[in-house]
Amino acid sequence: MEQETRTKYLEEVRAQLLSAEYAAEFKDGRTLQIDLYGKPLCQVCDTGCLRYFEEDAAGKDAALERVRTIASTTREYMSLLDQAPPLSAEGLGEGYKLLAEFNGTVLAGHLTKYGAQFITWEWVHDRTSLWQGNYYGPGDGAKIYDAAKRDFTVRSRLLQKNALFEPGQLAEVYRSIHETLDSAYSLTDERRKLLEDVALQIEECGSFLDA
Repeated sequence: MEQETRTKYLEEVRAQLLSAEYAAEFKDGRTLQIDLYGKPLCQVCDTGCLRYFEEDAAGKDAALERVRTIASTTREYMSLLDQAPPLSAEGLGEGYKLLAEFNGTVLAGHLTKYGAQFITWEWVHDRTSLWQGNYYGPGDGAKIYDAAKRDFTVRSRLLQKNALFEPGQLAEVYRSIHETLDSAYSLTDERRKLLEDVALQIEECGSFLDA
């Protein structure tokens, strides 16, 4: 990232953290200081990495992981927006970037003063115009970015909708797995390992956390 892009990255991270009820302020031009409940938690650098003291983060694994997820996801889409080509279409304003295109469907993004926004559209009129826009954001960047990618995947028919689980469905599967693991129900070692691996995969997906 160029320095200007890194600054925009930190500004976007700060906006997302504030919406997630963290305190986030610039420590200097290249670092954000993140506080939780009035106490220091960590710092986010303009490279996307986290720095923290063990005593500050002790017992705050979930809060720290949420900051890490926001910082990582924001870095991904800010880098893509910086590198993506402009998207041009009849009646479309400036500043839109083409992030992906497949089967007549586009995934676009642009930066607003309120944060990043993502949109899926379909080409019409010999690919001169876009229509039926599904808008995500601005605000809550990590969630809207994932939601827009999901919409693009289904809308472009890269995957059938039934091949993807909704966050609420994942949450229920996750709960059911742990109810089974924690019960007195007899499980073979192979089946227990399989259920534990599925639960871990859902945790790493992360989308069930806010369901």
